Amino acid sequence: MISMIFLVSIFFLLFPILFTILQKRMVFSEKTLFAMELVILFLSIYMHLFLSILNPIGDTEYFSSILTRLDEGHFFGLYEGSGITYPPLFNYIFLCIARMMRLIGIPFGQNQAFVFGVKLPQILCEMCMAGIIWRTAKKHLSQQQTVLALYLILLNPGYIFITSYICQVDALYSLFVLLTVWLIMERHLKLSYFCFAAGILLKFQTIFITPLLIGAVIDQVILHDFSVKRFFAHLGTGLAAIGCMALSYVPFLYDFEHHQFGEAGLTQNFTNSIASYGKASQNAYNFWTLVGYNEIPHSELFGPLSCHAWGTLFIILLVIFSLVFFFRSQADSSFYPMIAAFLVGGTYCFAVKMMSRYLYPAIVLLILGYALKPTLQRLLLSILFSVAFFLVTGFDYLVYPWLSYSKDLILPYIVSFYVVVCFGFLVVVMCREIREGKQGRQKNTGDAAEASVPGLGESSVN
Repeated sequence: MISMIFLVSIFFLLFPILFTILQKRMVFSEKTLFAMELVILFLSIYMHLFLSILNPIGDTEYFSSILTRLDEGHFFGLYEGSGITYPPLFNYIFLCIARMMRLIGIPFGQNQAFVFGVKLPQILCEMCMAGIIWRTAKKHLSQQQTVLALYLILLNPGYIFITSYICQVDALYSLFVLLTVWLIMERHLKLSYFCFAAGILLKFQTIFITPLLIGAVIDQVILHDFSVKRFFAHLGTGLAAIGCMALSYVPFLYDFEHHQFGEAGLTQNFTNSIASYGKASQNAYNFWTLVGYNEIPHSELFGPLSCHAWGTLFIILLVIFSLVFFFRSQADSSFYPMIAAFLVGGTYCFAVKMMSRYLYPAIVLLILGYALKPTLQRLLLSILFSVAFFLVTGFDYLVYPWLSYSKDLILPYIVSFYVVVCFGFLVVVMCREIREGKQGRQKNTGDAAEASVPGLGESSVN
């Protein structure tokens, strides 16, 4: 199994390398490049559909039980005494799926039709993310580079593995993370509030990108084109998004039959879900696994502080540095996906209670960054993080699940080191881009000043 994971990673790396070499030696026609895009799309759909009907693993037992309860209309009390439960929007979506399955006659349980029905929404979300990447790439990249961007998202081994084989729902909230960032870039800030809220109502990990949204509000509402009317319009929209989030919980907290609220409070779903993970690392190959704290309670000391305290400190530093990056980039919209990836990747690497799948949104955000600004460094980041995500999820689910993990194993330390190095490379690339952007702005300012002085830019030769 280990050799298969590394072999798939090598094959994933081969296409970008060979394609880059070939495009330097020969010119591809538009028809050839379009044919490549179709082949990539066909292979992606085939692999997703093929893997989606294999023997189910992952959370299919959970889906079977939760869909049965939702189909019976048992919303009230779902969050009382529960540990890990998904937020309301997730339940509403899967209620619709449950009703459609009942209509078609698909029984709930460990059967191929049921597993395919559960996985289908995630597959569709991946295709939607690919559509956003393709649309963005068409605006900013050459057709050759568009092929690479499409390959990175559609044939990403980690995405195919998690969505179509493992039966996990990370593609659902990742689509809304991507949409939130894209709307901020397009300066549709009010719509981004609702996308962000929808992402949180699908999975709480959406809050990782909160600092980016805060930075966008400060930049687009307060620092530029400020007016009292516009400020309160955005404030009202933000409060409306929060109100929608609160209203989505009402069927789960209020008993309409007996006209009374249950014992679960509005925030209990969130607090129970967070409290359910009590480890420094939940078999996530990150900094905590690298230092030997995988599957160790986060209350354990690491130096003078507990792992939980260090994790909180790391998150605070990530928030501060993300805002510094935001404002030092001079609100360059092509830099927004990089900041969001920095927040997701940094939280995954250094916060406690992380699982391997939490790196999921960082990949599509980096690919979006490449689609906006096709530098070699951004391409490398997209490839390296894609390999990292496949390694951490593959090892987590297929090689060393948490029951099989031992401190004596060598490969988890190697993979963890590789992931932390990838994050370090991301930080280096971001700092370099900010420095180059600053130098470019200084050069443009100098050229403009020179042009504004009569005769300064003219030749001295008569």
